Amino acid sequence: MRNFKNLLPLLFVVMVIFVLGIPGSVTAKKWRSGHPAPPGTPFDMAHTKFIDLVKEKTNGKIIIDGYPAEQLGPYRDMFSNVVMGVQEMGFLPASPEFSPELQAVTTAYLVNNWDDARKTFGTDGWMFKMLDPVFDKLGIKMLGVLLCGFEGFGNVKGPVLFPEDITHKNIKVRTWCPADRLMFEEIGAQTVDISFSELFTGIQTGVAHAHDSTPLISYFMFRDVTKYYTDINHIFETLIVMVNKKRYDSLSPELQQALQESADEAMAYGADIVQQAEEDIFKKMADDGIQVIRLTPEQRQAWKKYGIKSWSNFENILGKEAMDHIRTNAK
Repeated sequence: MRNFKNLLPLLFVVMVIFVLGIPGSVTAKKWRSGHPAPPGTPFDMAHTKFIDLVKEKTNGKIIIDGYPAEQLGPYRDMFSNVVMGVQEMGFLPASPEFSPELQAVTTAYLVNNWDDARKTFGTDGWMFKMLDPVFDKLGIKMLGVLLCGFEGFGNVKGPVLFPEDITHKNIKVRTWCPADRLMFEEIGAQTVDISFSELFTGIQTGVAHAHDSTPLISYFMFRDVTKYYTDINHIFETLIVMVNKKRYDSLSPELQQALQESADEAMAYGADIVQQAEEDIFKKMADDGIQVIRLTPEQRQAWKKYGIKSWSNFENILGKEAMDHIRTNAK
């Protein structure tokens, strides 16, 4: 009995360590992050780079498990889950269900080139500053914007150089957001609403003849149903690096800084590899028998005219204040 009493202080210490952990130790935070791009794409590489940087810069205090290709669900569901805190973060398209202003990122002919995109969507850029308070109200901390490249026009019916070629060839265009739908409607094209998951089959069966996608998505996902590709460069695609704000606010200033630094480095890395991959993909398209049409600045102006004209109708979706801000800042 005397020996048992002597052990009581030691047992108490063991119980405290079991419940509270070893003094000075920190249990790693386990987060999940998802994105819609296929594994191995430059977008996935940027996501992986961010995850590795976070582990390094936080000394393992934040460990993020990455899930590509919508493994955590459709991107709209992931966006909703980040808002609710069910999922800690993601690299996701701006989902307009929560606020129509988020569709500002898809404005037709918002930027002219990659340097313009870096300035516009960077953390010091006017579009980032425009969207940051919108995300904040939703309970999301916006860490950065992954640049995914310009969209082009892929189709199966014939070469397209000018907007009028779409109507002359009776091309049915699948559109994915109000901005591109309004622009193609200005051209006079017939637009079709098909989900991304059904687009490949839709083109195969003739429900649609065309899609507007970045070169990488066109090649990785639709090269077997794309015969012609024109770099009309009307929409610059992006993914928002978003974190549930309550999770972010619960972190120490040091961990918050580590997250931001990781995002900054990963976004710069991602933009560089996506831009380089874009040029490489054009060569692969041509090697696979896809006729790639690179527009001259003069030819692209014909498309831009319709894009800018569609802004007046896009204002009905975004609101006048947001659209006026875009008119003031977009070059």
